[in-house]
Amino acid sequence: MPASQPVPGTLGMIDARERVTGRIPYTIDVSLPGMVHARLLRSTEAHARLVRVDVSRARALKGVAAVITSADLVGRPDLFPYMGPVYRDQPILAIERVRYSGEPIAAVAAVDLDTAQAALDLIEVDYEPLPAVFDAVEALEPGAPILHAGPPRTGPTYADIIVRSGEGTNVCNYFVLRKGDVEAGFAGADHVFEDEFTCPPAQAMPMETHCCVADVQTTGIRIWSSSQTPFAVRATIGEILPRYLGRIRVIVPTLGGGYGAKAYPKVEPVTVLLSLVAGRPVRLHLTRAEEFVTVTKHGVRIRMTTGLRAGGTIVARKTTCWFNTGAYADIGPRLIKNGGIGTGGPHHIPNVWVDSYAIYTNLPPAGAYRGYGINQAAWAYETQMDMIAERLGMDPLELRMRNLLVDGQTSMVGTPAHDLHFRELLAGVAGRIGWGSESAPAPAGRKARGKGLSVIIKGTITPSTSTAGARLDQDGSLHVLTSSVEMGQGVRTLLARIAGGRLGLAPERVSVTTPDTDATPYDQVTGSSRSSHMMGTAVERAVDRIREQLLEAAAAKFEISPADLELADGSVRVKGSPGRAIAFPELLSWARLGSLQGEGTYQTEGTLDPQTGQGISSLHWHQAAGAAEVEVDLDTGRVEVLRYEAAVYAGRAINPVQCQLQAEGNVAFGVGQALFEEMAFDAGQLQNGSLADYMVAYPADMPAELGVTTLENWALGEIHGIGETGLPPVAPAIGNAIAQATGIRITDLPITPERILRALREKHAQRQPEGDC
Repeated sequence: MPASQPVPGTLGMIDARERVTGRIPYTIDVSLPGMVHARLLRSTEAHARLVRVDVSRARALKGVAAVITSADLVGRPDLFPYMGPVYRDQPILAIERVRYSGEPIAAVAAVDLDTAQAALDLIEVDYEPLPAVFDAVEALEPGAPILHAGPPRTGPTYADIIVRSGEGTNVCNYFVLRKGDVEAGFAGADHVFEDEFTCPPAQAMPMETHCCVADVQTTGIRIWSSSQTPFAVRATIGEILPRYLGRIRVIVPTLGGGYGAKAYPKVEPVTVLLSLVAGRPVRLHLTRAEEFVTVTKHGVRIRMTTGLRAGGTIVARKTTCWFNTGAYADIGPRLIKNGGIGTGGPHHIPNVWVDSYAIYTNLPPAGAYRGYGINQAAWAYETQMDMIAERLGMDPLELRMRNLLVDGQTSMVGTPAHDLHFRELLAGVAGRIGWGSESAPAPAGRKARGKGLSVIIKGTITPSTSTAGARLDQDGSLHVLTSSVEMGQGVRTLLARIAGGRLGLAPERVSVTTPDTDATPYDQVTGSSRSSHMMGTAVERAVDRIREQLLEAAAAKFEISPADLELADGSVRVKGSPGRAIAFPELLSWARLGSLQGEGTYQTEGTLDPQTGQGISSLHWHQAAGAAEVEVDLDTGRVEVLRYEAAVYAGRAINPVQCQLQAEGNVAFGVGQALFEEMAFDAGQLQNGSLADYMVAYPADMPAELGVTTLENWALGEIHGIGETGLPPVAPAIGNAIAQATGIRITDLPITPERILRALREKHAQRQPEGDC
């Protein structure tokens, strides 16, 4: 069946009333009889041997239900004390040594949080400090302390991940991409430019911090979790406690934001083990300070060398990426693949060489983060595009247009790309920002204005699997069973609109479940901007099974062919005869069907050659462009984003209102990353681990004028997720605008007032004639 338009109805969230009245249940709201509360004792050292961990006084404290350390976990034949989505390198509680400041050493469960904290205060820990390394490039130098000796512990992981670790080094994983002959490309180039770019670690900052409630009984384990990956949580707990396999249930209520930080298990294993020891339900809810050291965005250094013909056509690019994955791998082995591929940008480049590393250091683990490596890659290639344009004396828009991919050309991974709209997106934002015309003069003072452009490409997890179920009840209501996680992005509303559109039902007559691994079908992850397409297609297939049954039943009722029937307004009717119709409840009753059920699975295929990185890395390509106009105070270095134009390609925009809101949220994320978000460490100790010190964008930082354009193509029928697509263009567009305004180029994020003033002073000093004071 071709793509169907959603039935008209509310464009708001189907749970909007519950949201604004505070009645949506979150994991933090779960309360069970006899439940106790957990706290974690965390390392104060960035790298040290654990000489002594004495919990005897904590265990003796009244009101304490359980205290555990690695001594209670190691050596047990019925328990595996490690976790991780790729490598099983992260101990649930530190074993023998700690590898970052903030690593959990002991866990306590008590009748209340005050008692749990009192117990933590009674635990005595003796450390033997060890040499530490915090910079990814320095971690590869001879003599650097090695964080993980021996080959990595591996287990089942995701099909798209290429594992190539560097045993005996701090290389966690290493991805290579080889397309064409890069050295020949450089030899034939008229210009070759090499530049370096950096991005710092940052926080996803979901409003709801990680939370888990676990209840271990002899009959099985129940877990309530704020996770984007419920089935990964279930699989991990099954590895840790194999005797419970087949008896682990994971329930995921609505999340208060995720942004990648809640992908893959984090707090669930220790909560489950506390419940196992305590014999009671346990609740663990991280503080904001703990959230900072649980998972971060990858910091990175990128060295990019690009060769061009005299006219500005790119012929070769060589890139090395050093991603700081922190003390444990988490999902870093996959992220470096996405980030490495992403450094090619939306450009047609015949010769490409990429070395992308995930590197262990003594910082908190880095994992998934909105944009998934493409933010870092886009900062490098889109900043360099402007730098190259300046060096060649070209218009940055013209240089981009000359090199953008079009349908049929090969992407970075060597396969022809399709359904590409980069030129249309970029031309649109350039026109709306007034590219080519000078910015209006600043109103007063020593201020300067400038404009900047950016255009990006992003993939989505491939191969991937989503499964959905659907049930049409006798009252005519449709129920969709899915394990896609609602975390504020409106996926339940989107799926309700998709499902309703297949049966001619308004979204208000469709309900969509939250995940429960005992009841809802498998979904790989809610992330990578995949749910709209992947789960959306699975839902379409499930509901189409119901559609077929309805048409067959109605065909028998009316004694005509199913091809002569159509569905609309909760009924089946004869085409061209509006009076001949039967409502769903009446039809189900007539056919004695009770209810109708359907199931649908959608799988994508793709693989890369591990030696060349060539093949299929993404089902299709997500596309976006951005244009910014800024004003820079030359005395203070403060940047104001006056205007921003965002454009994203959505394919089929199921809910235009949600598309607009997602794009606006992406801009807010991007403004923060561009101008001030950065986790600051001193010898491994986080210096700004609170909302008082860590700066995020708030309304006053947003552009006074913000435009969003959603480009659609219903003829092709594909849905393109936009949950993070509009984020990567923001920082380079702002950075390029700052450079145009001031004449200074900053290649390290964030572009803080201090960095701007320092660069302005250096520029001024270079212009001073020799001997002048």
